[in-house]
Amino acid sequence: MPGTPIAAAGGNNSQPGVDTGAGYILHNWSTNYKTITVGPNDISFVADPFPSSPPANNNSQVMQVNYPKGSYAPKAGPVTGGTSFYAKPFGDDAPFEKMMISYDVAFPGGFDWVLGGKLPGIYGGQAHSCSGGNQSTGDNCLTMRLMWRQDGGGEVYAYIPVEDNSDFCKNPNVQCNDQFGKSIGRGLLYFPPGAWTRVDMVMQLNEPAGYNNGILDVYINGLKAISMNTIPYRKTGMVGFQGLMFSTFFGGNTPQYATPVDTSVFFRNVQLSVGEPARLYEGNGGSAAGGKIVGSRFVSETIVFSLFAVLLGMFFS
Repeated sequence: MPGTPIAAAGGNNSQPGVDTGAGYILHNWSTNYKTITVGPNDISFVADPFPSSPPANNNSQVMQVNYPKGSYAPKAGPVTGGTSFYAKPFGDDAPFEKMMISYDVAFPGGFDWVLGGKLPGIYGGQAHSCSGGNQSTGDNCLTMRLMWRQDGGGEVYAYIPVEDNSDFCKNPNVQCNDQFGKSIGRGLLYFPPGAWTRVDMVMQLNEPAGYNNGILDVYINGLKAISMNTIPYRKTGMVGFQGLMFSTFFGGNTPQYATPVDTSVFFRNVQLSVGEPARLYEGNGGSAAGGKIVGSRFVSETIVFSLFAVLLGMFFS
């Protein structure tokens, strides 16, 4: 029955064969080190549970991620749930000045939101660094993910280099703490259960590095829900947007975030789009002060992840 979560078997992080859902991702999504860090056996491809829900879907199958009862936060507690992996579909050359992640997400009817959970986003700088309480220093890494909250509310969940007493953290739509990520636009997003929601998150680096002039726009079903032009993504010109951070789990890192039942969330039409390669330079003097492009790639590319193909398109003209 559409909207009914399936029972999930979690806790096994062995890497799967190509004939599994996770195996397809490993062989086609340019995952870092050909590895799914958490929950490869909690990924599968299934029939669309909401085929009549817009937006239109070109594929008959969608990704299902399972969260077993009692799971929260990767590797926390006795049960593993959700999944986490990084991907660089544009290769190892330059990071990028602009990036957009887009996907459809659907929560089953009756989904228990508990206190919240993470949804996919992007990373910059070093992978596997800015998450789980490991902070951005401005010259190491950054991450920008979405997060669901109680009753289907949502936000952008960011690891970026800001202090709790900064002007950025005084914005009424920003909540900061010095132990975990920063919440941007909490309550400005909403994920209705039992239907697909289209998400587009567009980001542009702050330039010069160290300035609070980075751009963040989030669209829900084509309507702009969050718009900010004061994001301090980095403090040095050696950091740019790098790739996909597909990270989803219940939590929070404490047991009160744990899901009380076996449940699932569905994803489809996952896309990553980039603009020009970032100009990398030491310090925060700006790319005009002797910065140079590292690597060479076509400008304005899109990677479309699907069950059947990886396609190239155009974006950021």
